[in-house]
Amino acid sequence: MSEHVVTTYTELMAGIQAQVGQLGLKLTDFDDLAGFPAGLSGKVFGMLQVKRLGPEKLFDALRAAGLRIRLEIDPEQEARMRARIADNYNPRQANQSRPGHAASPASTAVLSRVFKPLARMGGKARWADKSKKERSQHMKAIANARWKKERQAAKKRKRVSRVKAQAAAHHAMNEAERQVQA
Repeated sequence: MSEHVVTTYTELMAGIQAQVGQLGLKLTDFDDLAGFPAGLSGKVFGMLQVKRLGPEKLFDALRAAGLRIRLEIDPEQEARMRARIADNYNPRQANQSRPGHAASPASTAVLSRVFKPLARMGGKARWADKSKKERSQHMKAIANARWKKERQAAKKRKRVSRVKAQAAAHHAMNEAERQVQA
């Protein structure tokens, strides 16, 4: 396959489909080769293009077809974009940039998804060399700490409710005194 200039998703899909044809693969075999669910290639490369490939699956398809992407500057398009930028947007000022700051910090959801498997491996390794008695003692300590925390929370709730009851009684006495004086 010779080099093709691709500027749209449809052109990219047509290029991948042409390469699959040159390889002599059926789409069902290409599904297996790319690691796709059965029938996905027919929906993606078919005439109606019922489904579209996301970024990860797109690169899986490129690798399975033996293709790669090379990014290069399109001089005509770059000139058009520079003209639009000059007409419609203010240039970025040097004092606007914040060195050392990411555009968006990693969220806790992302971090937990990344580190959870590592934590699981660490936990398994930690328990692997412990005896049954040591594991049991550790679990008892964890349970005792949980129950101690629960007892303290219950005690605090009880104390708060007692203070509220005293405040309500005090308020009722004051109201009664006001009514007697009136």
